[in-house]
Amino acid sequence: MLYIACGIILFMIGLIWLISPAKKPNNLYGYVSYLAMVSEEGFKFAQKSAAKYFMLYGSIQFGLGLIIHLLKWDGCIVLWLLTFYLFIIFPFISTEKALQRFLKARDLLPYDYIEPDKVKHKLTKGFKD
Repeated sequence: MLYIACGIILFMIGLIWLISPAKKPNNLYGYVSYLAMVSEEGFKFAQKSAAKYFMLYGSIQFGLGLIIHLLKWDGCIVLWLLTFYLFIIFPFISTEKALQRFLKARDLLPYDYIEPDKVKHKLTKGFKD
């Protein structure tokens, strides 16, 4: 039931964002990130992309929830509690990756942007990183 409820919520968020996307960046409504606020066309793309990914992953999670319920695997609640949050994270990861590709194709990617997967932490003697 956890997957079903979370899948419905994700799908509804995506549907609301698809029907009525945010017009301007704000912290209360819409998809906002550093890359989404680089340009206006990047922001619009981020809104559409986030809506589609939320609907996609919400549908997948809802479908998995139905399968779990029909197979009577509801008793493995610990497993579902440990994995359901992944479907909440996936739309953000997918949107950021799509936004990176979109901005890179239009040469709008900020010069100081470093992909999170490529960050190297170097220790400096006497200072914390």
